[in-house]
Amino acid sequence: MKSQKPLFIALAYGFAAGAIAALVLALMLSVQHWLWSGSHADSPAYIFAIILLGGGLLALLQHLRHGGAASDGDLDGQLAALHAPVACKRRDTLLLALSAIVAVGFGGAIGPEAGLLAVVAECSAIVALALARSQSEQRLINDTGAVAALSGLYGAPPGAAVLVDENSRGHHDAEETPLALKLLAGVSGFAGFLLLGNWLLPGDFQQLPLPDYAALEARHELLHALLPALAGALLGVLFVHLHRQMPKLFDKITRHPTRQILLASLLFAALAAAFPLLRFSGHHELEHALAHGVHAGVWGLLALAVGKLLAMAICLAGGWRGGEFFPALFAAAALAAAMQSLLPELPLTLAILAAGSAIATVCMGKPAAVLLIMLLIAGHAAPVALFVGIAIGHVVRQLCVGTRAGH
Repeated sequence: MKSQKPLFIALAYGFAAGAIAALVLALMLSVQHWLWSGSHADSPAYIFAIILLGGGLLALLQHLRHGGAASDGDLDGQLAALHAPVACKRRDTLLLALSAIVAVGFGGAIGPEAGLLAVVAECSAIVALALARSQSEQRLINDTGAVAALSGLYGAPPGAAVLVDENSRGHHDAEETPLALKLLAGVSGFAGFLLLGNWLLPGDFQQLPLPDYAALEARHELLHALLPALAGALLGVLFVHLHRQMPKLFDKITRHPTRQILLASLLFAALAAAFPLLRFSGHHELEHALAHGVHAGVWGLLALAVGKLLAMAICLAGGWRGGEFFPALFAAAALAAAMQSLLPELPLTLAILAAGSAIATVCMGKPAAVLLIMLLIAGHAAPVALFVGIAIGHVVRQLCVGTRAGH
């Protein structure tokens, strides 16, 4: 790639892709607020009806797009398809944007990552038609869009750059985009996301609402982090198993994508109607989960953690396009609260970060990216617990999941 064009793409398109991600996320959250902010929003009948309606809309959008299986919409799938040929039609972009907005807005137990990536990937294909003069430039545009969108969502350009970089290793169809350019695209994308997001989104979107934490000495923090990290890693193994088996289960019932979406939506609607905390990504519901623990007790909190993973697996297998990072943190918070009920001397924030980093590492299989993202969204609280969780999560993934793709 010659001259300053790669820098221009990383800076200019990165900024635009970050702004696009902020706009789509704002639309997701606006629909979510409109549907779920009333006094009736926790009524089982209302929850059941709204989620079924969302499933019906997703099935219709899937039918109109004429493409893909119902289970092709998780973060790992979107990253794997980042450099695949994309039908760059405005109609497809609009339908993808609508499906991403519906999945989050109608209460899906998923994060917005995959939906944002899908929309930005379609936009990248359109931009590549106008700007790319080689495979390397097309690859740079695709990488720039992905890194920019994830940088804005996570508030962590280094983590997003490493996440996309780790995913792209081993592709030899074109010159690899340098990590430095991906990082530049991430910073520019974060700026674009912030510029529009400050106007459209809550200001504290990326930060985790963690309880107050009085820091321990490093060696005490390490010892306290071991048990929640191991428990979180095992919870991650459970999710990987559910995520692999759920599409196979749906395939046994029906191979028709729109019917799979309707089936999954029916199951998720029933589950969420019985346990309303299973809705949404869980990022902003973390405080509610911890408050719920006061009444639910240990078994109730454990059921909430497992239920969140089950709901997420159903959604991802059934066409509710999304990511697993934020729901995994919610499950980790419920697990940590359960452990603190049994071990009162265990600091809750430390347990959440140890379990959360472990489960995220097992689910995503990218420890460096998880570390960089967690360091920025969790602030300076319990850094030793983060390292312990990621180390244990990585070891457990290698032993229990193997080197195969987690999904």
